[in-house]
Parts: sequence; structure tokens; C-alpha cells
Amino acid sequence: MINLDNIFHLFGPDDNFDGVDNGTTYMDFKSTPTYWVGMYKKLILNHINFNKKIIKFFQKSDKALDLGDVKEAGEFVTYNRAWSYIKNISLDNHDDVNAIINFDNKVFYKALDGAVTFFEQYEEYEKCAHLHKIKEVVKEI
Repeated sequence: MINLDNIFHLFGPDDNFDGVDNGTTYMDFKSTPTYWVGMYKKLILNHINFNKKIIKFFQKSDKALDLGDVKEAGEFVTYNRAWSYIKNISLDNHDDVNAIINFDNKVFYKALDGAVTFFEQYEEYEKCAHLHKIKEVVKEI
């Protein structure tokens, strides 16, 4: 049976019916380096799979559509959204480095490598430098 006291304790001491603070606090997972690295990796890898499927779909359905533009637009959105997560990683922070270590490094390295290649095309070298530093950490693991 569900313990209602435990459920209501999730909302903080002001919302407790018994008025007792159990001392439990909850961290916003979206503000952690593990989340940032995981979302970065997930976005890149899902994009690769989705891009293959969408190209096949449009090849069959609309012959006049320029598939290069579809691919380029998808990459632009994906890599820039993924950047919004990975830019938060600081190699000076021990927790951030641990978050990198906890992921499958071969796959993560490939995702980083693809992003560096993408940003080089647009001459966004600051992003490339940040990603390259992370790649060096991954390579050492």
C-alpha cells in the first residue's frame, strides 16, 4: 500500500501534513553533469539513427525534395541542442570529470568526434576546442 506521508514529504516541509521536516532534500537532476553528458550523448546517437530513417522515408515519398538540405537541417538542430548540454561541463570540476568517466567511452568519443567535425564546418572553433578537451579526457580513460 502507498504511504501517503512519504508522498507528501516530497513537496517540502511547508506542505507536510504532520508539520515535521524529515530532512530529505531532492536535487534537480537536470542540473547535474551526469544529465548533461547523458543528454549530449543521447541526442547525437538518436540523431544518427533517426537521420537514416528520415532520409529513407523522404527518398521514397518525395523525389523532388533535396535530401542534403534535410540532413543538414537535422544536423544543425541536433548538434546545437547537444552543445547546450555539453558546454556546461568543466574539466576543472571533479564531478564533471566523473560524469564523463561513467559513460561508455567508445560511443561517447564517437559522438564528440562527430560534433567536432560538424562545428569545424561552421568554423565554430571555440566549441571545437571545448569538445576536443573532453575528447582528450575520454581518450585517457
